[in-house]
Amino acid sequence: MKKIKYLWYATVMALIGIMMPACNTVDIEGEPELPNLPRVSNLAAAADGFDLVLSWTLPTTNLTISGLTVSLINDETGQALRTWDLEPTTTSFAVVGAPMGVERGYTVKVKYADGYSSTGETIFATLPEMELSPVTNLTASVERRAVTLSWTLPQMDGVTGIHIFRSDDPDGGVTLNEPVESFVMKSQPMDEELTYNVEAVYAENYFAPAARVEATVPYVATQAGFLLFEGSFGALTDDDEIAAATWFAQQPDATFVTLDDLATLDPDEVSVLWIMVDRMGLEAGWQNLPAPLVSESTIAALKAYTAAGGALYLSNMATQLTAPIGIVPMEMAPNSFASGAGGPGEDVWTINPHLGWDFQGSDIYYDRAEHALYQGIVMEDPNGYGYGSIPLIGPGQREDHNCLWDLNVDPPFGKGNQPDVIRNFEVTTNCMVMATWGHVRDHCVAGLVIFMENMEHGRCIANGFAAYEWNQNSGPNPYQGNVEKLTSNIINYLK
Repeated sequence: MKKIKYLWYATVMALIGIMMPACNTVDIEGEPELPNLPRVSNLAAAADGFDLVLSWTLPTTNLTISGLTVSLINDETGQALRTWDLEPTTTSFAVVGAPMGVERGYTVKVKYADGYSSTGETIFATLPEMELSPVTNLTASVERRAVTLSWTLPQMDGVTGIHIFRSDDPDGGVTLNEPVESFVMKSQPMDEELTYNVEAVYAENYFAPAARVEATVPYVATQAGFLLFEGSFGALTDDDEIAAATWFAQQPDATFVTLDDLATLDPDEVSVLWIMVDRMGLEAGWQNLPAPLVSESTIAALKAYTAAGGALYLSNMATQLTAPIGIVPMEMAPNSFASGAGGPGEDVWTINPHLGWDFQGSDIYYDRAEHALYQGIVMEDPNGYGYGSIPLIGPGQREDHNCLWDLNVDPPFGKGNQPDVIRNFEVTTNCMVMATWGHVRDHCVAGLVIFMENMEHGRCIANGFAAYEWNQNSGPNPYQGNVEKLTSNIINYLK
């Protein structure tokens, strides 16, 4: 509840011809809207190519206009689903990415001093359906585990890129932000007929019908690798790194990779490389990871490996390598970091694949619980959150070693031009956020992330949850099986 002293309020009301008794206060819930403040007029909407352009006339008033807002509204409740802030002299706004053939409501408000705004003018408008031309002449050729796709671009104007995905993995597609006519899909699944879908992308948001072609990659013996960046298994010093490496050594098709191996590592032979760093006392920042791992030659070798199609699994503090390798921009490296001793606790630390739980029924709720990464893992609710999540470590001593993304920090994260921080991060870095902290019901944190392959690098999964601890210091972890199953799922997904 916000109290507004009458003196300022009376000044505003006098300017618009409204009188009120003296010595009052005004209680206004939420955003203060005054129905008699001047509003925009002549609100209209028209299609301009792929954009829906709203236009209006500003009010004539002696009051100072501090800005305007345009909001996409929920048709049933009238609440804003997404809001854009505009400069005070703006008289038009292009809605980019509006769905074709779907009527949506848009509300325009005028903002005045001290956070007040007029009530809104609302218009319902539809971007007309457009028939988008697809790519043609799609072909596929196979060499070892690489599938080269080639096609002819449509003649229609507005093609800004290409989207490619396999029918068996629709969420794992590749988005190319250039109108190219070929692409090599590397490290593809073997011994099965695969269907590749290629879509022309128009104005960065609209997808033409897919052209399809089938291809089969013959079997090639392949392994998963664990990087021993300090030379040998015996050089590992942290209990969690030792526990993870010990488990890995017992897995089929597993091999240890040293830095001497890295420069010549063939992704067709070692298709995924796990890099794990989980040490107390490290400082935040990828430059502060163990020196052999962040040397110029190591970073160059990792870049070359993933550019050739090799997949990376970066766990714990190694998620910071996403920046120097080029998976994310430098300014978007993990920004929530801790390396202390932690402490005891009685709750269960879980991770939550229900992103935006409180927004169910809207297009900003992202349910990732059925993804292949969680196959064979039972969702539970040991803390009474009201939904199932994935327990990773039980009561006892826990190291609070988060190394993940707080997406509410703006810049460099925030909403941008997207409806929420999750979607903005996904669009900006070509990724899919798979889980947040167990107790989070909105969009604030990205802890387990799949970064899709592109023209510069192969797929990468980053897992920076403190709950992903391989050796619980106070005794056996009742959820150790989930830690191991999640890891094997990740490796098999990338392999």
